[in-house]
Amino acid sequence: MNTQVAFRQMDTSPALRDYATHKLEKIVDKYVHGSVDASVVMSVQKYWHIADFTLNIKNLTVKGQERSEDMYSSIDLALDKIEKQLRRHKDRIRDHKPSNGEARRFKMGVISPVDVDDDPEVDDSLAVLNTYVEETETPPVIEANETRVFRQKEFTAKSMTVEDAIVQLDILEDREFYVFTNAETNAINVVFKRRDGRVGLIET
Repeated sequence: MNTQVAFRQMDTSPALRDYATHKLEKIVDKYVHGSVDASVVMSVQKYWHIADFTLNIKNLTVKGQERSEDMYSSIDLALDKIEKQLRRHKDRIRDHKPSNGEARRFKMGVISPVDVDDDPEVDDSLAVLNTYVEETETPPVIEANETRVFRQKEFTAKSMTVEDAIVQLDILEDREFYVFTNAETNAINVVFKRRDGRVGLIET
């Protein structure tokens, strides 16, 4: 497993790094057969200690984030989410065959009545898409008028079948939609959770 650990707005802690990576490796070894790229970000915002884990397993992404007043507790809670998702989809993750289709880029914008440079919630809104897609190196485009600010970022939607996109949406149980490139049509599609519990599909 290839794991990258980052500390933001806090001092680097070898003890926290070892604790997080050791627990993560035990969970991954239990449920996943094959290569895994993992990202661990630990940060502090006011009195919140936030642990954010992202696992890329073939063409699937598993994510768990939690916050508490203690970083060790946040790590435990976030990894509980990771393990729950891996347990639910153990067979699917083990047997999944990634698509060979080409990923496509698309843009996502957020409208805010305030200056985006001073409002962290705007970045958080855009960061939601990082759960679904891989961000490109394209820098954000910022436009402004008298009443509101429009901020835009470009992302890459991974290529997969509709079935695999539905599985990904199910894994990301706290999300309402998932953006992907349809491997059959090479078009940007969106699967989303309907109020009746079913999954809808938007084709472009």
